[in-house]
Amino acid sequence: MFTVRFILESLKVRASEWRRAESGSISVEAVLMFPILLWGYIGMYVFFEGLRENNINLKAAYTIGDLLSRETDEINQTYLNGMRDVFTWLTRTQEDVAVRVTVIRYDEDADEHLLVWSRASGNNLSAYQAQLGQNGVNGVISDHVPIMADADTAIVVETWVQFEPVLNIGLTETEIYNVVVTAPRFSEQLLWEGLNAGSGTTHDDGTGGTDGSV
Repeated sequence: MFTVRFILESLKVRASEWRRAESGSISVEAVLMFPILLWGYIGMYVFFEGLRENNINLKAAYTIGDLLSRETDEINQTYLNGMRDVFTWLTRTQEDVAVRVTVIRYDEDADEHLLVWSRASGNNLSAYQAQLGQNGVNGVISDHVPIMADADTAIVVETWVQFEPVLNIGLTETEIYNVVVTAPRFSEQLLWEGLNAGSGTTHDDGTGGTDGSV
């Protein structure tokens, strides 16, 4: 009886000591934790790289908007293609880039942003990246435009660029989209070559009186 009781007490003491013990094999712990730590560091790098790319693209879009806001002469497709090249250079991207510029005029009586003109530049433009019609202005742009005075115009710059993570950790390829709204600085409105000034509440988007596909 004494022997059995002694054995049980010894086991109880040893179990208590084992439960409180903080020693261990560092090699075993390293094998268990190192893959988790490595995935965590790689994941943070990939996610912060995505945030950095988005910030670079936003600053580039603001640069394009600022350049257009200072223009006093008419621009054309060649000019817009050049702006896309500038955007590509600023972002240092190797992916396809799309840039769309839309000029709108606010009509206070109708409480509506009227399309003056819209043009896009890109190698492989998708349907939603093509030039806008009035329906597109109402559905895509109006929500991004701040409060405007009656008959004021604004330049809306939209940019698209594909972002592919450097490593595959579950974050798939995504499209970085930015919208920047800028007021003309030195003229009433940014003009497109061959179109009227879009003064008042009338407009001519160069589509022969038809709305665009978007």
